[in-house]
Amino acid sequence: MGRNEIRMRRQRMSSGNIARHRNYSALLQQHEKDQRLKRMLKVFTYFLVILIVTVLLIIVIRWEKRTLRNGSPQPTSAVIIHQIPVTC
Repeated sequence: MGRNEIRMRRQRMSSGNIARHRNYSALLQQHEKDQRLKRMLKVFTYFLVILIVTVLLIIVIRWEKRTLRNGSPQPTSAVIIHQIPVTC
């Protein structure tokens, strides 16, 4: 059996293939609803991420302003150097 004969045999309409495509318009409408839902979920997720990042940015900016109003900002790390007396 040649390659073209096998391809034609696979594409032949059987009762199962006919039943699967019988309600194609309803299947297409359901697919469009699913795609719309996925798109809305993606937009909502991006909006939520941007909102969280914006809120965190505002919190950090206010916190920095508050520390600057109270005086000089506190050093986050301090290095203490002890002088060792040198005896000769």
